[in-house]
Amino acid sequence: MDGKHEFYSKAEDALIAHGYRYFDGDRDIKGKGRQHANKPDYIAAKGNAVIIGEIKSPAESPKSGSWRQIQNSDTEEFKKVRMEVANREKAGLVSPEVGGHEIIICGQIADYVRKIGVNFDLPQSLSQNLEIQMGYTFPSSESKNVERALKNCRKIVNEKIDTGNGSTTFIFS
Repeated sequence: MDGKHEFYSKAEDALIAHGYRYFDGDRDIKGKGRQHANKPDYIAAKGNAVIIGEIKSPAESPKSGSWRQIQNSDTEEFKKVRMEVANREKAGLVSPEVGGHEIIICGQIADYVRKIGVNFDLPQSLSQNLEIQMGYTFPSSESKNVERALKNCRKIVNEKIDTGNGSTTFIFS
């Protein structure tokens, strides 16, 4: 199993191989304000599309209870997603394997998009007339669960990136 650092490198390599400019969340994206650490794992850009992205490595299971715990940095929208998914899981309406991904897709990544200009700024080298999309990179073995979660969240997949290195990225809106 890949460590977090190795898996993040695979995600970066795959996006670059597909023509994206890659901005690392730790290296390249400067946080601001008291919630400065609450920013995406990456921003990727190609053409007029800017992808706000999250990476979950094989060590980060969608069944983890921590994904369902409300955090101090959560917006009200994100809290609602966590609670709604947890309630649907308890009622047997969605499996934790799918529900965890829904929390990331409908909660965490959507929250990052809302926080552009608040917790972090887009890189200055990007043009101003941009189409903001979302990206989710995860172990390829989770593809079916993520596809189901995207469908449940009513997201449209614009691109699937799978270079065969064990990571898959869905870019969606």
